Parts: sequence; structure tokens; C-alpha cells
Amino acid sequence: MGQNVAIIGAGIAGLKCALLLKESGIDVQVFDRQAHVGGRMVTERVNGFLIDQGFHVMQTAYPTSQRTFDFESLGAQSFEPGALVVKKRKNKVKIWRLADPFRRPFQGVMSGLSGFTSPFNLLRVALLRSKVRKGSLSNVYSEGDDTSENWLLERGFSSSMVDEFFHPLFSGIFLENELRTSERMFRFVFRMMSKGDMILPREGIAAAPLSLADSLGFERIHLNSDVQHIDDFTISINDEQQNFDAVVRAYNPHREESNRHVWTLHFDAPKSPLKSKHILLNGNVKTKNQLIAHVAVPSDIQPSYAPQGRSLVTVTVVGEAAQNLGISSESEIQSKTVQELRDWFGSQVDTWGLLAVQHIEHALPEISADSGLSMNPKIRKNSFECGDHMMHGSLEGALLSAEKTAQQVLESLT
Repeated sequence: MGQNVAIIGAGIAGLKCALLLKESGIDVQVFDRQAHVGGRMVTERVNGFLIDQGFHVMQTAYPTSQRTFDFESLGAQSFEPGALVVKKRKNKVKIWRLADPFRRPFQGVMSGLSGFTSPFNLLRVALLRSKVRKGSLSNVYSEGDDTSENWLLERGFSSSMVDEFFHPLFSGIFLENELRTSERMFRFVFRMMSKGDMILPREGIAAAPLSLADSLGFERIHLNSDVQHIDDFTISINDEQQNFDAVVRAYNPHREESNRHVWTLHFDAPKSPLKSKHILLNGNVKTKNQLIAHVAVPSDIQPSYAPQGRSLVTVTVVGEAAQNLGISSESEIQSKTVQELRDWFGSQVDTWGLLAVQHIEHALPEISADSGLSMNPKIRKNSFECGDHMMHGSLEGALLSAEKTAQQVLESLT
């Protein structure tokens, strides 16, 4: 009789772990309480729009993602490298375009002449890019373990550059409002951003886990299951106990430890408010205690995200930023967000229709300074557990953890 393994959780880590075990000849069954696969990587269709749960992108430079997904078959399209930054000065709003000078040389030169920041800060960005790209990935984790903010300041960046560029970009990635995330995580993300592209699948972010589920076979996936972990060999499914040769927990049992939460607002707009395929960063989010970290228009990248003749505008609000302003209700978030958008884009915002307001609690695990983050996922010595919380809060962290856990399970069964 073949060996059988149960996996609790049909998120990206659970599906990847299950697929690896199946490919090794294991009879694997996946159980989840939700009605869909993918965990947080889910997409809904609302009034003809594709609405991802939160602002999600995939990163083509992630090594494990490269060997897991066929980006071409997902119909992936990329954002432009670089970013837009909006700031309001003396009641005047200005948007700067900061292009990647290595991939967009002409636009990069123009960025240097725009006056957004000093040429020295832009030179430091180029030096930073060169530094994090050098050598093996292990170099990212071999230096210090201070906060991202302190590390950037030690590199010579001005406080204004940190507050007006790095803060809105990385607070929206790390989902915290202080750049307290370990510098090791910063170096990893910045390396990946400089090596690859941020992409969106044609059918939304859910296309990624669905591709794994298709390879695994939906007959092995049991959704809407009231599943409980009993011990290392037993689970309860709808109040009925079943035994397996191994049980994998593909979820974080300690999510309450993280305060990294995020609000995401999706709008139906007659046209895109942006003139290029970049993410728009709010340069005033920290200096003027504003709410919005960044704005993206997914339908500019993938027209499939919106009906013909419409645009999807997606706004990211870091939960801690809202807390600092004493804002906690959906109506307050919506009101303040629309006010800031109107300051930038004027009366056109009044023509936008609200499609969804999402509040995602415990969205990422906490990885602060002195975390000891390494390039290897953690493992549980006496049990099997995988997910991004076992490494770092990213698709890469989830996939690497799944690979490590699958290997651990296989070794235990031999």
C-alpha cells in the first residue's frame, strides 16, 4: 500500500508541497476550510472587474517562482521598472517619474534632471542596486540585521529620500509604517526588484495557485472542509478522524503575533489617472501623516482586469498608518482615501465608483531587526509546517518553505 499524506491548507505553500509529494509518488490529500484554493492569493470578479485580495504582484526574479510557474502561460504582463512619486508642495501637486536608468537609460537621465531629489541620492540608488545584485543570494543575509531605515541612512541617503521614496514603496510591501523590517529582507526585495519585473497574470493573481491546483488535480483537493489538526498522524474532517503517514500544517497557527495589516480599496474609473505603467508612490505619506502608501492601475498592465472602456484603480493603505491617524472604520478609511485622491487627481475622482474595500488582518509575518533571517526556511523538528511565516512574507518565502517541508516529509517516510 502506498504512503499517504494530509496537508491542511490549500494556499500556495500547501499546493506546492502537495505537488512535490505527488511527483514523488505519495498519495497526498489537501484540505481547506475555504471555498477556494490559494489562501490570500484569490481573485474575484465584480461588475466585470478582476479584484485581487489586496494588491498582489508576482516577481519574475524569484528563483523558486521561476521554476514553479510558466509566466508566459499565465499571460503575465509587467509594470514599468521604476515608480511615479506624487507630492504636494505649497498647494501645488507634482508627479515625478523615477525610471530605472539601467533598463530605461533615457528616462533614467531625465529622472536625474527632474529635481525630485539630489543627484547624490540617485547615485546612491545606483550604487545600492549594484551592491545588492553582486554575488550569490546568500550575500543578502550575510551582513547586519538592523532596521531597513537605519541601513538606508547608514548608506548615506538623506532623510527626505528615505521618507519620500523608500518609505511609501517599502511600507506598502512590508505592510508596516516604520521601516522596522530587517535590512536583510530589504536587501532581498531590492535585489529581486532590480533583477526582474513586477508582473500580473492575465486572469488575476489567483491564476498562480490555480495553475498548481490543476497540476496536482482537483480530486486531491477538498474545500469547504471543517478540518482540525489532531496530532502528527491524525486530522479530523467534518468531525470524522482520519489517519495518515504524515500531516503537514500549511498555515500559520500564530497569526495573531503579527500586526501587519492592510486596507485595499478598488475603484471603477472611466479612465486611468496615470500616464505610464508605473506604481504611484505617495511622497507625503510619512512627512505629512497621510494615509495612502501607493496607487496602481492594474488594468493599465492587464486590460483583462477591467471591462472595455473602464479602468481599475487600486489603492493601498498600510494598517499602521491608519492606526496612527486614529482611523479604524471602513467609512473613515474610504473618506480619507478619497480626499487624498481628490487632492492629486481633482474632480475626476468624483466619477469613480467604489468596487470593494478590503481589510486584510495579519497579512504578513513580523520580520523586524535582529530576526536572524536567513536564506533557509525554518523547520519544525517534530512536526511538518510550511508557509511564508517559516521564512519571510513573500511568494518566494512560501514556495521555499514548501520545498523544504516536502523534502523533510519524504525523508521521514523512507
